[in-house]
Amino acid sequence: MKQQPEPRLTTREKAQVAGYMARMCKRGIAGDGVYQGDLERRIERITDGAAKRHDRESAVMAVHLETTRQAVAVAKTELRTADRADRAAAKAALKSAEDALRRTERAARDLGL
Repeated sequence: MKQQPEPRLTTREKAQVAGYMARMCKRGIAGDGVYQGDLERRIERITDGAAKRHDRESAVMAVHLETTRQAVAVAKTELRTADRADRAAAKAALKSAEDALRRTERAARDLGL
């Protein structure tokens, strides 16, 4: 089974994790027997929340990607069936739909889809 990579953390989450790691280091200097489970749980809670957010965003992005692909298909069909007077408008609509698809695909790649 493919291991899911670490989810991307927001700037705030990164700062919180860094703060907790610094506190863990400080406690580590105090000795090996110092309890750090509370900080480990806090870091785990932050990463779990980020993973859930990533899953939600991925599901929504998949739906949005399919919607933009359908919009391009509709625009291509409109262009193929347009008469001479409406051809320029249909070309513009197709270009707009393809631009939207490229932006959506780029965002999906950035998200890991």
